[in-house]
Amino acid sequence: MLKSKVFIITALIFSLLSIFIIKKREVIFQEGNPIPLVVAISKMIFQDKEMVEVWKDEEYLVKQGEFAPFIEMMDRDGWNSVEIIKNANHLVFEKDNMTKSISYKDYTRYYTIIYSY
Repeated sequence: MLKSKVFIITALIFSLLSIFIIKKREVIFQEGNPIPLVVAISKMIFQDKEMVEVWKDEEYLVKQGEFAPFIEMMDRDGWNSVEIIKNANHLVFEKDNMTKSISYKDYTRYYTIIYSY
């Protein structure tokens, strides 16, 4: 009797989890494999960091709209922040005679992914 209850509860939990993933797959998999982003988000939450590198993809995760940590990192590398173009989702930097435009994208309503360095 006990074994059949455990099996039924396990099957029910697995079924509900499967239904949830199927229903929300566009959100969960919007950036491909969600595991690197989940790891980065957990680092931000548990280690209280303002910016985290998303594995080795040269992508950075910040709280939504808070670009200051990324801009400070670019300043340390000699790049001066010129402007933030919100309607095109770009950060523009200058160094000597070079201009660099870095794109970003909102990931959920709490985080922003900054692509490329």
